[in-house]
Amino acid sequence: MTDMDVKIEEVGPVERELSFVVPADEVDRTLSKIYRDLRKEAKIKGFRKGKAPESVIKARFKDYAAREAENKLVSEYYKQALMKHEIPVISSPEIHLDGLEEGKDFHFKATVEVVPELPEMSGYEEIPVKARKIEVLDVDVDNAIVRMRELQGKLVTAEEGYEAGAGDYLLMDYESEVEGESLDEKKTDTLHKLGGPDTLPEFDQALMGVKAGQTRTFKVTFPEDYPNKDVAGKEAAYTVTVKEIKRLELPEIDDEFAKGYGDFENLEAFRAFVKEQLEKEREDINRQWMEEQILTFLLKRFEFEVPKSWIKKQAEFLLNKFKDDQKRQGLQVEDVPLAKHSQRKVFEDLAERQVKSMLVLDEIAKKEEITVEDADLDAHFQGISKNTGLPAEQIRQYYMSKQEALNSLKDELLRNKTLAFLRERAVVEWVDNAEKDADEPVDSETAGADPEEKGKIIQP
Repeated sequence: MTDMDVKIEEVGPVERELSFVVPADEVDRTLSKIYRDLRKEAKIKGFRKGKAPESVIKARFKDYAAREAENKLVSEYYKQALMKHEIPVISSPEIHLDGLEEGKDFHFKATVEVVPELPEMSGYEEIPVKARKIEVLDVDVDNAIVRMRELQGKLVTAEEGYEAGAGDYLLMDYESEVEGESLDEKKTDTLHKLGGPDTLPEFDQALMGVKAGQTRTFKVTFPEDYPNKDVAGKEAAYTVTVKEIKRLELPEIDDEFAKGYGDFENLEAFRAFVKEQLEKEREDINRQWMEEQILTFLLKRFEFEVPKSWIKKQAEFLLNKFKDDQKRQGLQVEDVPLAKHSQRKVFEDLAERQVKSMLVLDEIAKKEEITVEDADLDAHFQGISKNTGLPAEQIRQYYMSKQEALNSLKDELLRNKTLAFLRERAVVEWVDNAEKDADEPVDSETAGADPEEKGKIIQP
């Protein structure tokens, strides 16, 4: 092949179009060899094996030979072009061809995605970020312990004549209708918490003060933005029969309560532990917020495109994880592929942000010579061991026996180290913990995302 045999055109920042012309004499040589091979093996009625005339072979196998020649020539020319011109492709080619004919030049094109060229990394040493002051007050500790107390509570049947209030549970039957039609089949023995976060306030308000054995009929109006579009903005009529009222019986917050959560000498020691945990939790939230600001700054400063195949792969990873999380919570899952999913754009936008973040962080790590050392791996394994109770050496052996998992872990740790490097050099503006700043960098790309997943990017 000569340089004139292939024309390389940049059709986009991460796309190249390779145009090939295979001379007619090479087409004919390829076809002749295919026909010769066919003649040796073909069984044609009226002729001994290998003795059928070439004209008969051509007439019978013309279309087959053309397809074989196309496949052979496309494969050979494409591979030679990649090697000769060192084209960093990252996806299978999309082939367009005019069709191959004996005695004529054969034209075809290959469109491929290539590794993106990133801009020169600079100006990331003093990124401006905001961070909240870490302050845990006694009231914060009190509220946390109250929540823990509620988790230890036991449901007991309320006494006769008891009037239900917020926080109580109703064992009830109910039916509903919208515009004269049944909204759903009648529900029986449903346990419902009054004042829960997932119920319409009007519904709960209509049941406040109810007693066991009573039936109440009332109407509520669904909000315009209600997820079920069939009833959004419409009025529903409910008939609810309360069969039993259960109230939450809570333990006393004392030394015995504290000992139920671990080896604590008394309630005071337990409170100190809770305060320490709240501080760590807020530090983690602060770190995640700062890192999101850093990534937002970097992606605005270094604009570039990434291959669609990488975005698609990452979006499918995120969708599958979302489905798994929903199933673990016992929720109904919309089991449709990404291409037909109602939230496709949300997953693709987040995937694009994550892939770009990965590339930028890897480039900065390379420039700053940031690497993952054995000590980093050991610290990670010790952390897993502390959380799971498994021996750190057992965890190490698992990763050492799974090269793909080990590589993925090293990539994640490298990006975390790079984010830590950038965070340590950032210019921090400290704001009050209660402050609701309008400039907080939460956008459609990150809102609602699992904080634990923002730094976990699969390798394209």
